[in-house]
Amino acid sequence: MRRSDLPPKLVQSFLTVLRMQSFTKAAQSLNLTQPAVTQHVARLEELLGVKLIERSRGVVLPTNHAQTLMPDFEQLERSVSLIFDKVRTLPQADREIVQIATPTSLVTYLLAPLFAELRQNGASVFPIFREVDDHRVYDMVRAKEVDFALTSMTGNDAALTCEFLLSDCPCVVFPSGHPLSGDGPIELDKIAPFDFIRPPPDTSANRMIEVFERELNLEFSFAAEASRLMTMEVMARSGLGLLILPELSARLSAHSGLEFRPINASIGWRTCQMIYHPQTRLSPLVKDLMKSIRLRSNSLWKDLPGFIALAETKT
Repeated sequence: MRRSDLPPKLVQSFLTVLRMQSFTKAAQSLNLTQPAVTQHVARLEELLGVKLIERSRGVVLPTNHAQTLMPDFEQLERSVSLIFDKVRTLPQADREIVQIATPTSLVTYLLAPLFAELRQNGASVFPIFREVDDHRVYDMVRAKEVDFALTSMTGNDAALTCEFLLSDCPCVVFPSGHPLSGDGPIELDKIAPFDFIRPPPDTSANRMIEVFERELNLEFSFAAEASRLMTMEVMARSGLGLLILPELSARLSAHSGLEFRPINASIGWRTCQMIYHPQTRLSPLVKDLMKSIRLRSNSLWKDLPGFIALAETKT
C-alpha cells in the first residue's frame, strides 16, 4: 500500500466512531450519513489489512491492532487539522502568530490578559490557542505544532523542557442553593454522598476524582459524563450532578447559578507546567511572553493564597 492510498477522511471517521462510541453519532458529528461512516471504517480496515473495531456488550472498542496504530492515526488527524489552521492564518501574515496548547482555565487567568497587554503596548501578534487537557499536548510540542504549551499533564520526556508554574486546589462545584452551599473549605467526606458529572479520562479533573476515591476507599456515583467543560457546567446547573474541578476552572465555572467551595485536602491539587521543545527557535516576543507567564503565575499565587500555590510546594 502506498502512503498516498490512505485518505485522511477514513482515519477521521474511525477516530470519531471511537470517541462518540456510535457510528450514528459519529455520522452526525461529521455531517455524513451512517452508511458513509461505516464504509469509511471498512475501507480503512481493507487498506491496512487488519480489523480495527470490535463490539463488546454494545461498546465500540479498538482492537489490539488499532491500539498499536492509534498514536499514528491521531498524528495524521492533527497534521491535517494543522494544515487548515495554517491556511486560516495566512491573512495574518503581517502579525506574529503564536500557537499555544493549553487548558481553557489557563487561557482565562494567564494567557488572555497577557496578550491583551501586548496588544495595548502595540505588539502585532495573533495568538492561536489549541485547547488541550490530556497527554496529546506532549505530542504537539514534540512535533513542534505549537510554540509551547501549558498543561497539568505530567510527562517523562527527556526531549522536552518542563518548567513548573503553580498548583491550584481541588474544588466542588454545585448549583446555587445546594445543601453544600456555604463559606470556606469543605471536608472531602461531605461531598462523597452526592452524584457527580464524570469528566473525560486523562484530564486533571478526572485524576482528582480518582485520587479522592482511593483516599476514601469508595467509588463516587456518577449521573452523566461529558467531554467539554461547558457541557459539564450545563449539567451541573440543571442539578444533574456536581463537578470536581481545579480552582481556576471552578472560578471560571462559577457564574449563572453555579457556586464552588475548595475541598479541604492536601491531595488532588493540579500542578501546572510550561513545556517547550529546546530545539525550537523562539522569537523574542515568545520569550518575553513566557517570562510574563512566569511572573503572572507568581502573582496569582499572591492574589489567591490558600487556593493557589507555587508548584514546588505541592505535588
